[in-house]
Amino acid sequence: MSHEERMARAGDYVLGLMDDHERERAERDMTVDAEFRDCVHLLAERLHAFDQNVDPMPAPEAMWGTIAARIADMPQMAGDEVARERLASMGIPQIDTSRKGFLRVRRPYAHQFGGWRGGVMAASVLAAVVVGYLAGQSTAPAPQPIVVVLLNDDNDVPGAFVEAYGNDAVRVVPLVDFDVPQGKTLEVWTLYDQAVGPVSLGTFQRASEVTLLGPDLPTPRAQQLYEITLEDAPGSPIGRPTGPILAKGLAITPPR
Repeated sequence: MSHEERMARAGDYVLGLMDDHERERAERDMTVDAEFRDCVHLLAERLHAFDQNVDPMPAPEAMWGTIAARIADMPQMAGDEVARERLASMGIPQIDTSRKGFLRVRRPYAHQFGGWRGGVMAASVLAAVVVGYLAGQSTAPAPQPIVVVLLNDDNDVPGAFVEAYGNDAVRVVPLVDFDVPQGKTLEVWTLYDQAVGPVSLGTFQRASEVTLLGPDLPTPRAQQLYEITLEDAPGSPIGRPTGPILAKGLAITPPR
């Protein structure tokens, strides 16, 4: 996924344009894709700064209750005195902070906001929630990969290390400086079912660490094949590997 695609997806998230499934997947992806997380943070801060020049408008009491519930529902706020202190400082009545679950952000009560000022206010509230969520991620446990893969070349020399997560994200760490001529790209594939054949997980341009967000696939498992090929840019035109295999390997399940 390119930077432009990440920014567009972050914009949909921050503005509350995603449905429930898209939003939940975006929030899972933020735990493993640092670049996407930075895009969300940047857009949230920009919206917050924009709202500082807008006169405040009263909001329905029910809306604040909804926002308070969603803030308290964040994993990093559950069961913590910080939740009560922050909500009190915002003038929001105390609620049950022992609730748990993923952040379920959506622009609250969108149909009740009229005009551009209402939209800006709603976006700023959302921005504050997102910033709080991202801050909490720094203290949250690091996500654990479902499988890990050491990809070797034809001479059994390690060429890359891959971590595959349960949200269709893969972290690729090249161990050698792959030669990528102009007009070419590196493409990552997996084979989870012989009947389906190889499935592309995404492309990247240079030998540096990258997180790719692949298609919706079954949970990765041990002995699943992963490989990196050299393809014509922007990627294989037929949805199957066409170029030389630079490195490949079988997944293993790490000890827990």
